[in-house]
Amino acid sequence: MGMILPTKAMATQELTVKRKLSETTLQIQASSPVALGVRIPTVALHMTELFDTAIEQLYRIFTVKDLTNKKIVMKWRCRNWPEEHYAIVALNFVPTLGQTELQLDCKGVPVCEEENMKFCWQKQHFEEIQGLLQLITLNG
Repeated sequence: MGMILPTKAMATQELTVKRKLSETTLQIQASSPVALGVRIPTVALHMTELFDTAIEQLYRIFTVKDLTNKKIVMKWRCRNWPEEHYAIVALNFVPTLGQTELQLDCKGVPVCEEENMKFCWQKQHFEEIQGLLQLITLNG
């Protein structure tokens, strides 16, 4: 069995993760900061995830901006939510020993969508970023 060099796959994965995140982020910046969409019953949501990386590196995966306030606030929606409805997601980056804890606080999640949204962030963002960080470490 020959060794497969992960460089190309890694670049592709990095692009995929960044593209997904930037698609999410673009939606946010493109939509003007008006009152949050339709009036539907909503709940708040809190998640935390520990990443085995320095705060700067984790922050850079989410945004190209400089790490100034260790916090990113954005509008976010799942595809199946009412068209005009966005939740407000606040990401707090908390450095710990050699790691970074990402704290996600979200307001305005439609009732009954909490589990779906948690799953969405866990699978589409957290797990992909974990995988990406492992690849970066392997190639570092």
